[in-house]
Amino acid sequence: MADSGWDIAMRRIDAEFDLAQFVASALVRKIAASNFRLPASDRVKVGYLPDEVIARIQHIVLESYLEAGEDIDEDILREDLWQQALTSRREMIANGELISEAEFRRRGNLTARRLSVLLADDSVFTIKVDGVEYFPALLAVPASQRRSIYAICQIIAPAPSDARLDFLTSRRERLGDRSPLEVLKSVDGFKTVSRMATAWATQWSRTVVKIFDGEHEVEPADIELLYTAAADVDPRRPLWERASNALHLHGYQWPLGPYPDVRIFSLFVARQAAGDSTPIREACVQIHVDGERILIRIAAAVGTRLHSETLPRDEHESFIEIAKRIVGYLCKHL
Repeated sequence: MADSGWDIAMRRIDAEFDLAQFVASALVRKIAASNFRLPASDRVKVGYLPDEVIARIQHIVLESYLEAGEDIDEDILREDLWQQALTSRREMIANGELISEAEFRRRGNLTARRLSVLLADDSVFTIKVDGVEYFPALLAVPASQRRSIYAICQIIAPAPSDARLDFLTSRRERLGDRSPLEVLKSVDGFKTVSRMATAWATQWSRTVVKIFDGEHEVEPADIELLYTAAADVDPRRPLWERASNALHLHGYQWPLGPYPDVRIFSLFVARQAAGDSTPIREACVQIHVDGERILIRIAAAVGTRLHSETLPRDEHESFIEIAKRIVGYLCKHL
């Protein structure tokens, strides 16, 4: 007979902590019955146990019930991951890996104004723990090393702060089991790390192009897509360059064809950050194919003057080819 979540949790707690069996058993049952969080009323009863011990036991119980095949809500799993990350960051503060602004400025001999500039241009970054911003101590390097580290930080800025710190410190096989920070100290290390950082940073933002039949100013919810394409592109690249990459690179494209003969269609460009389900609308272009002419109306575009254009048409072009040519034109002229 397979072990239950309670059985697995009890064994693991017994192996890790010196707790009386009746205390451990009560904790497991209370935690499992309360969405894997010990209720405040029960927390008081074991007030002699530190918060980090309770957090660890909660995680053990959750992992044990998962291993036993119990059905656990996704929100609970997300909360557990968040709690693990918070515990890890608190440990980093205690270990001196994350330091206060005052300490960071002291180590780097930085004025408040200079630090503000470094934050604004993404040369350094902070990590928030319990509502307070802390700086990674590893960024408080001697002046001779700052230029290269600051440049890498700017490259990886599209990613969340936690991910940036992980990128800088994680050992990688392709770097000879060294971290990017370690490689930066070697000859030609900056070239190697900057190439890796550039490729890594693109995964944190996706540019999506969608095409709908007809003339629209917002994406219609009741009309099937004619075509969509997406590519992971650095969000700091120009809008139309990113849209062109999405249409031309061999990333996600659907459908593959054949395509209908469409004379009026609308092209939308949006940007979506990794882990964020809500895309940011960036542009809308309405396109009319009229005989030998293509009429373009830019209905909305971030940082682009709204206006109309007319381009010649090749009678053998599909609407996909027309869209690619229009976006290429906008890349060069806007």
